Amino acid sequence: MPRAAAKSLLAAADGLRLVGEAASAQEAFRQVAALKPDLVLMDVHMPDIDGPQAARELLARHPSLKVIAWTVSESSDDLLRMMQAGCSGYVLKEAGPAELQNALLSVARSQNPVPRRMIPEVLRRIGERTPLSQSTTVSLTSREMQILRGIAKGYTSKKLAQESRLAVPSVESHLRN
Repeated sequence: MPRAAAKSLLAAADGLRLVGEAASAQEAFRQVAALKPDLVLMDVHMPDIDGPQAARELLARHPSLKVIAWTVSESSDDLLRMMQAGCSGYVLKEAGPAELQNALLSVARSQNPVPRRMIPEVLRRIGERTPLSQSTTVSLTSREMQILRGIAKGYTSKKLAQESRLAVPSVESHLRN
């Protein structure tokens, strides 16, 4: 979905209010500081700063902000980097309007949407402990693996909390880690 179409969708969506848009990470930093949004839809690949670095910087400056990766990339490396940077979800630009809107609303409800077709590769990569390119590695605790398997089954944060006998904030902390 092109950026203009996403902008139109967000402007008309129930439960969402578009407050700004930015063409670069630096512009996003300024917009977020000025407009104080609840969530940001961010590309993985930007002209000035890569998505993971931009997400880390935004979240360091605005800890309550939720960042969603919105990209054409189906690379498990990109997905893992964005999630390691603290993103709350990952949505492909090919997603239809309803899927994008559902992903945004899911993140607003403390859920973590990820394209289902990417989950098997991500789980395989994590299971093999295959190092990511650029010397990045993923280390998950057994609890985090349990949570990730629940995500693969489509569980919500609440369902994950019930299944693992944790509080919802604890589950969300594991998801961020």
